Amino acid sequence: MNRERVIKADTITLLIMCKDEFTKVKNIIKSLEKYVQEIVVVITGNVTVSEQGFVKVLYYPWHDDYSAPLNAGLRLCTSKWILRLDTDEEMDLVNIKKITQAVTFSTVDAFEVNQRGYLPQDRNEFGVKKVPEYNGYTKAVDDRCIRLFKNDPRIFFEFNTHETLYNSLERSKLVYKKTNIVIHHWGKLTMSEKAPYYYKIALERLKRFPDDYQSYYYVGVSAEFIGKIDVAYEAFKKGYEKYKTSYYKIPLDFVERKRRLLDARRKVN
Repeated sequence: MNRERVIKADTITLLIMCKDEFTKVKNIIKSLEKYVQEIVVVITGNVTVSEQGFVKVLYYPWHDDYSAPLNAGLRLCTSKWILRLDTDEEMDLVNIKKITQAVTFSTVDAFEVNQRGYLPQDRNEFGVKKVPEYNGYTKAVDDRCIRLFKNDPRIFFEFNTHETLYNSLERSKLVYKKTNIVIHHWGKLTMSEKAPYYYKIALERLKRFPDDYQSYYYVGVSAEFIGKIDVAYEAFKKGYEKYKTSYYKIPLDFVERKRRLLDARRKVN
């Protein structure tokens, strides 16, 4: 993970990875271009684009691994801080200003934010709650994740899916701080299109990293979404038996209730 480059003080690089969602990328850039000093776009598809202004473009062949392209993108970043967003996310002005305030904390190495995944009204999911209305949606699940972090070679992404920075931060004893910053996430609204693929690579993650705390969880989440309720139940059950935490107990109870409801419907029919 050696990244030899000059780091510019008190600046932010926006890091985005995409396949061919260039309209979404342009919208993200437009909303943040006044607040970041550099933009790095990692493209995993086959379409080429021209670099413009302070936007750097890196082409990286896709091979079922979300961490590798992002880590390659880190090598191009020259700002002191990195803000990572997905193409199905956006930030409002209030939360953008919180980002610019957060980077003034010199004793903190990274910030944990709320990735607020909005849900269709007919979708029930563990952790769902009512949230302040945003673009017509009031139902969402908040997931905690690191999205703003220092440009430090000790900080890098791990795992093929649901890539994370937590392990590298903790391994190097770096400091991360919880915030009330919200990133608006629209991926759950189109999850039915991607869920079978996410299930496939979640199984691969569990196979490769059976001792990682979240591996059973992501198998359970993706399996539940595509209707593999028994598979989801077994994944959450194994995770709970191994770690004995609410992180697994809450989804386990949710899926168990769903199993009972489905069994009752089958008996009636």
